[in-house]
Amino acid sequence: MRTGTPDLDDAEELFSADVDGLLRAVALAGAQVRATAEAVREGVLAPLADLRPRSIVVVHGSSEVSHRAAELSVATLAARVDVPVVSGPVLPGWVGPLDVVIVAGEDAGDMALADAAARAQRRRAEVVVAAPIAGPLRDALGGNGIDLSPRFDVEPRFRFVGFVAALLAVFGALTQVRVTGPTPVLDDLADALDAEASGSHPSRETFHNRAKSLAVRVQGRPAVWTSDSPAGSVLAAHAASSFVGFAGIISAVAELGDVARMSRLLESRPGGAPAADTIFYDPEFDGPAQEPAPRIMVVSTPRREWYTRQRVMGLGDVDLVVGADEAGGVPPGGGQPWDDRRPAPGEDPVADGPGDVLGLLVVALRVEMAAVYLRLIGNTVQ
Repeated sequence: MRTGTPDLDDAEELFSADVDGLLRAVALAGAQVRATAEAVREGVLAPLADLRPRSIVVVHGSSEVSHRAAELSVATLAARVDVPVVSGPVLPGWVGPLDVVIVAGEDAGDMALADAAARAQRRRAEVVVAAPIAGPLRDALGGNGIDLSPRFDVEPRFRFVGFVAALLAVFGALTQVRVTGPTPVLDDLADALDAEASGSHPSRETFHNRAKSLAVRVQGRPAVWTSDSPAGSVLAAHAASSFVGFAGIISAVAELGDVARMSRLLESRPGGAPAADTIFYDPEFDGPAQEPAPRIMVVSTPRREWYTRQRVMGLGDVDLVVGADEAGGVPPGGGQPWDDRRPAPGEDPVADGPGDVLGLLVVALRVEMAAVYLRLIGNTVQ
């Protein structure tokens, strides 16, 4: 009988501890995207090709995972398409026959999704279903609607990437809607996610494993997740939620300006460095140990990396979490980039765009894998 907790670099122990199959489930992010791409190739979304909708409405119901996916899609795509994009937990009252409604969630019993599907169909809107078609939702659809539902079962908390892929597929199918900027190809996105999952495989040691390296940096110390863009802030919230839900690690989410103020406030306090971090700390003489200062985790993308580093310079203990491929630049430990990523002349490093989606979803997968690793080595919740 195995005793103690698994070693992060012992793949056999990690697999033995994974009684819920979380390692396999989290690695299916690329497969979720491929399933959506295959649905597109089969012509599931063909009815959207000739539509010029008045608006695109995403109804996420009570699901926080699909809510964050909708927020990410709005942050990266809404400003680049020439129709309004709206998201919310319920169907807006103004929806009519000129609108496309996307119903996205992981619970077919969510009555907000069923109500949205039923009312949208009565108003003759085009309904796309990115949720399991069962129970009340199936009854509400009555056999109608465009079926973009998940094609295989996976832990609902790992559906974030799948929801984003479904929304990207809908935008791509609306060929009469103009999108500016490079929209990620689903197959390329799946390849990048598979590469990230392979690079973070349990058999790879921490030094060469981005997810394990992230887990080590987050473990045993307070962390504040932040970003300098709306889409990055969605990923910061997703990271905090993942570490709480899978590993029981409490993290805060804050705006970058508030994090900067926090950093200055901590530096201004007497004895800025925690006494417990010193070799010669003695509670008899030095008094109670100070709490360690929070580690600052900043989400960014390869295109924004140089700009983000300039903004966080001087904030203390900062880790930049960037979704990049092996050639693109961020060492597993999160150190300095391999090259100088200054924005090109005329490039807007501030606004999120469709080209940032790939890097952001790679970060999402890395965060989820890190949270699973922390769960398996003992930071567990029920």
